[in-house]
Amino acid sequence: MLKEGLEKQEILKLLEKKLEKDLSYDSGLILGSMCTEPLDFAKKIYIKYISKNLGDPGLFLGTAALEDELVLEIGELFGNKDIIGTFTTGGSESNLIAMRIAKKLRPEIKDPEVVVSASAHISFDKAADMLGIKLRKVQLRDNFELDLNHFESLINKNTCGVVGIAGTTSLGLIDPIEDMGKIIEGEDIFYHIDAAFGGFVLPFLKILNYKIPPWDFSVKTISSITADPHKMGLGVIPSGGYFVKDASILQKIGFEIPYLAGGNFKHFHMVGTRPGGPIIAFWVILRALGINGFVEMVKKCMDNTKYLVKRISEINGIKLAANPVMNVVGITTENGESICEIDELLRNNKWMLGKFVDFNLIRVVLMPHVKREHLSNFTSDLEKIVKKLNL
Repeated sequence: MLKEGLEKQEILKLLEKKLEKDLSYDSGLILGSMCTEPLDFAKKIYIKYISKNLGDPGLFLGTAALEDELVLEIGELFGNKDIIGTFTTGGSESNLIAMRIAKKLRPEIKDPEVVVSASAHISFDKAADMLGIKLRKVQLRDNFELDLNHFESLINKNTCGVVGIAGTTSLGLIDPIEDMGKIIEGEDIFYHIDAAFGGFVLPFLKILNYKIPPWDFSVKTISSITADPHKMGLGVIPSGGYFVKDASILQKIGFEIPYLAGGNFKHFHMVGTRPGGPIIAFWVILRALGINGFVEMVKKCMDNTKYLVKRISEINGIKLAANPVMNVVGITTENGESICEIDELLRNNKWMLGKFVDFNLIRVVLMPHVKREHLSNFTSDLEKIVKKLNL
């Protein structure tokens, strides 16, 4: 640490040098991220209210009330306005909260288990490790969809929770959520939906007349949902959301902090200090865009998805890993050879995709920052690489 402070301009110059290796979303090279550039208006609002701390909501009653207002709006979007909820650092924290609730609600189970798809996000493995829960992973069919028969076979007396996915990390697919719910109906099993990505895509796809299977609180057995504003919600990073149907759960197993300046309250969070800025920013986003603004954004992403699907079909040697349900496209080889060499050569050309070795695919996420010209350049490079490898 310096003994004397530097001039602001000198600091900025040093900082720009330090960060020059970072990629930017507007470069068009980031094709594998499920995050994007936040709405400009939201960034300004976030900076203005950066000191708000909802870890002590009694000091920020207006911000706390605004969070409750947001939860009600999202409840309407997710099929049930009579829910409670809270905003988190992202899907990983939200899923951790859900796993903790599933375990705590069944204290009589000595060796608790949670059933998840083999395509579930790594956050469930992390949560299971921290909470002492055994994960039972459901195998996938050849088309990467969850095997419902195998799911049912894994349910047993130690099952405290099950997880359905509305937008898998690898391919953006939707588990058979309604059928899974019917299998556990009448059982004392917590049913959590990971819609970290799909939560702010699927409601708008439905408005656009896409055939979307039931995935939200309209499925009566669902207990809670994860959905991230910092993905397709255009929220600032980080901002996640966790929403629960049964409000009494908070009183049963919520944490209580007695020493806060603003007074006692109960919460689900793993963290203490919790920024209010991302919540205020998302409140602003919903009002700046409205339903129609989100629909327009999702439509553009899906138009780009269709364009990419068409271009992939024109390149011999590669194919779609699965038909896209939303704006996520998986690419694999036609002959079953490893996708890793293609990924490496794409990275040499500075194209940044997601790679899933277990599924032998690379993933493109058609986020709002991805433009048609980016995809044209990408597929041109991809075609050259595939020809060079003679696949």
